Amino acid sequence: MNNKLNELYDSAAAIYRAGCRQPSQILSAPDLEVLARFGVSPQSLYDAVDDLAYYGEPGKDVFLELAQMRADYFLTTLQGHLPSRIVAESELPPKSADFEGLPWLLRIVRKAQCFLEGSLCDDIMYGCAGDRAFLKKFHSTLPAFLAVVRDTRGDAAQVLHFLRDSSSRE
Repeated sequence: MNNKLNELYDSAAAIYRAGCRQPSQILSAPDLEVLARFGVSPQSLYDAVDDLAYYGEPGKDVFLELAQMRADYFLTTLQGHLPSRIVAESELPPKSADFEGLPWLLRIVRKAQCFLEGSLCDDIMYGCAGDRAFLKKFHSTLPAFLAVVRDTRGDAAQVLHFLRDSSSRE
């Protein structure tokens, strides 16, 4: 599966570099079907390629790890079922929502949950520049954070404990 995701990323990156700025056109129809079988949205692939072009991150390796985690969750936990509804941006906690004195935490936790579930709207990216900046403060990564959210079922207190532990190890 990882080899195929790697090929799809490379293909999408080449199409992006050639000027395509439409997530639904970032891959051929057969490749989009393969991506769908893994439960990975074309938008998440497009966002990864686009952010790499603009910000120099998150990078292919991070996308592949996140996509693999999503695929595993989709195929195992969700047994290949698509979400019953998409979570709109307005339903996410605001960036300023505070948990134990820490803004952004509730938002990124919910975004991570939605990413795993495949219910994150196309207007929002798990792993955006704001998410990356937040996690860098704690010396954490998008994949490590996603794994903690998955394993704690999004329990903000446990996630905060992980972040504080990550921060203290540096």
